[in-house]
This record gives sequence, structure tokens and C-alpha cells, in this order.
Amino acid sequence: MKKYFEFSNTISGTNYFLRNLLATFVAFCGGFMIGWGIGIEQTFFTVLGIILITPALWFNLCTIYKRSNALFPEYATVITVGMIVFQILEELHELFIIPTFIMGLILLFKNSNIEEHKG
Repeated sequence: MKKYFEFSNTISGTNYFLRNLLATFVAFCGGFMIGWGIGIEQTFFTVLGIILITPALWFNLCTIYKRSNALFPEYATVITVGMIVFQILEELHELFIIPTFIMGLILLFKNSNIEEHKG
């Protein structure tokens, strides 16, 4: 279980897709709980949502890093930070959707030179 939350090793494009799917689902549930808790003024649900969303965000960071490390090991940290910054900037202006989408497709479909991923 620990290996899923560490910034080490690499993952394949299929694992990248499945991990993003899982992280998105958990983050959606956590966000829903936060909104619901605020809406009905119940702190318990808001805190529960924060507890759900925090590991989902960390898991997503690890996923981006591991896939970047498989494709571009010397730039894995830069790519990870860049993806997060562009995802945040997407919320401010739609112009940033295109580079984020293109980089996401590259991380998903580009073949790495690694035969066996250990992430």
C-alpha cells in the first residue's frame, strides 16, 4: 500500500489511466462531501470530505510523478509541478486547458523504454 503514495519508481500508461480514474472518483466524493457538509451546515461531513480528498490529491501527485519519471526521468519533477500549475491555472483561464490536455495525452499514450514498471 505504501508504494502507491511514494514518489519513486515508474508506472505504465494503463496504470496512469486507472490511477487517475480512481483519484478522480475519490476526489469527487470528497468534494461532494465538503459541499454537502457546508450546505447542511454539518462540520462532520465537511471534515470527512477533507479527509477523503487529501490522500486523493497526494495519490494524484504521485501518479503524475511516476509516469513522468517513466518517460522523462531527468524532468519528472518539472513536469509534475508544471502539470499541477497548469491544472490550477485552468480554473482562471481556458487558455491553459490545451497544454494540460496535450501533456496528459503524452503521459497516457507515449511508450517508455522501461520494460517492467515497479510503481
